[in-house]
Amino acid sequence: MVLVLFATSGCTRKSAESWVVPEVPALPLAEGLVTSVPPSGSLELHRVLVAEAGRTYAIAIEHEVKVRGRGQSPVAISLREEFEVAEKEDLPDGRATVTWTVGSADVTVDPAGDETGPAIEEDLEGVVVKRSLDGTGVAKGDPVDGPSREVIDTMSRLIAPLPDRNVNPGETWPFKSVSMRMLDQGASAKLDRDGTVRFAGIVRQDERDLLLLEASWKVRIEGGGVLGGRKGIVTLGEGSGQAAYLVQPDTGVTVQAEASEATHLLFEMANGARPQVLEQTTVLSSELRLKDPED
Repeated sequence: MVLVLFATSGCTRKSAESWVVPEVPALPLAEGLVTSVPPSGSLELHRVLVAEAGRTYAIAIEHEVKVRGRGQSPVAISLREEFEVAEKEDLPDGRATVTWTVGSADVTVDPAGDETGPAIEEDLEGVVVKRSLDGTGVAKGDPVDGPSREVIDTMSRLIAPLPDRNVNPGETWPFKSVSMRMLDQGASAKLDRDGTVRFAGIVRQDERDLLLLEASWKVRIEGGGVLGGRKGIVTLGEGSGQAAYLVQPDTGVTVQAEASEATHLLFEMANGARPQVLEQTTVLSSELRLKDPED
């Protein structure tokens, strides 16, 4: 999810007239799949490092953002990003790591962004991010910003968090993630995701057995920054999200995933003696597909 703080003029409204959090979009990936129980009754779910192994993911993300203020109709923007991520695993000094390298990107913006789309494409292409790998998926690392942070945030939503223990179908385990978003003049906003993952069971797809995992979480955003030259703070940022993952049982690799998230944000700004509030709602949908080497 992108925290978009628009520098619009005159787009403020009273905080008492706040919007509600939008509805989280449905996930078609899990619809119609029939699950079965493992022959042993339970499975050990964890990510297995395959040294020198490489794979490529196709990623698609859609952002629907609306902002409005007092006496003004909503300002809406739609953004779609498509790009590839090459993944390489390694074991330097005995510690498993994963490196993501972003390939060609295609970005469209509505209303037409003659400069915005190409600028995002240029920023994304060539991004290289290295992260440690453990049983719960991709561990958080040093804070980063810009396109690198966006890639980490995206992959954290779309790579299944695994418990590294035996679980039965229907069992759940917790997961948490933190993402920092840099705002103007060195300020930052923090986005926390806190939720659970559920092992739904084994499904049959494309003549192979895969594990179906389903996740849901709550979102909280807090921080401060500068908007239109005026300092402000996030007085309320909240929402929820969900995801579905298809995972290889022998390696723990996510081969397909869908995630969706919806948030509502209040950004309070000083305007003379009276504070004013800008409101933003964001709906995000993203998907991942492990590409066949012959694609």
